Amino acid sequence: AILRGDIAPGEALPSERDLADALGLSRMTVRRALALLVGQKLAERRQGSGTYVLPRRLEQTLDRVLGFADEAKTLGFAAGSTLLESVMVPADPRVAEALGLAPETPVRRIARLRTADGAPLALQLAHLPPPYTDLPTGVLGASGSLYRALAERFSLRPRSAKQTVSARPPTPRERGLLGMPRGVPVLALERTTFGDSHLPFEFVRSAYRGDKYQLGLELGAP
Repeated sequence: AILRGDIAPGEALPSERDLADALGLSRMTVRRALALLVGQKLAERRQGSGTYVLPRRLEQTLDRVLGFADEAKTLGFAAGSTLLESVMVPADPRVAEALGLAPETPVRRIARLRTADGAPLALQLAHLPPPYTDLPTGVLGASGSLYRALAERFSLRPRSAKQTVSARPPTPRERGLLGMPRGVPVLALERTTFGDSHLPFEFVRSAYRGDKYQLGLELGAP
């Protein structure tokens, strides 16, 4: 019922006694089932109040290169985007290294606030090197996709990527834009994306809400 959306995020689940009576189960069985929901981050217990449904987390599976819009669509979320800026800036040392540029080379920095089902989820800063800096900002509105824009204008598609993930406290700007409560970390992602020629065409810094986003790994046997 939670996964179908029949019980909304923030809604209280029936009590152990009511569930046991309705389902013809022992209270011990119901208690174990509720513990499983809590362990799977589908619900949380509130002392003296009950068990409540948690908002679904967007989970990125690290086995393919997808843009945010396609990733959210695959997981059943409505993706949204607010363009905060699209400006030319000198590449800082980390950006220059990732894109194989000389320091201070002009790159286009595109800052967007990404949302899932209307709720702020991530702040993304994408950096594009020459010759991909000449990109119309009109395609990066609420329903725009950077990868689709690059494909249409430059016939450029992502083929592989290198990504790192770390947890850290949010900056004041990130906390404000993402509407984060105090004490919640961000998952900081850095990704370098490569095209058909195996040359980097994008370096992205992202800060995701740690309470609404998680990473999944697809692991195979040796």
